[in-house]
Amino acid sequence: MYQVFNMGHRMEIYLSREHADEIIRISKSFNIDAQIVGFVEVSDRKELIIESEFGKFIY
Repeated sequence: MYQVFNMGHRMEIYLSREHADEIIRISKSFNIDAQIVGFVEVSDRKELIIESEFGKFIY
C-alpha cells in the first residue's frame, strides 16, 4: 500500500524542521489542517524504513 498510495495525505512537503512551524501556521491561516507526520535521516545505507501502527516496513 505505501508504494502506491499517499496514505490519505493530500500533500506532503519536505523541509527543514526549523521551517515546519511557520508552514503549519500559514496552512492553518488558509483553513488547511497541517501536521508533522515523519522525518528523514541521513544514512549510509540504501534503505527506507517506515514504522507505523500497522508494523515496520523496510524497502
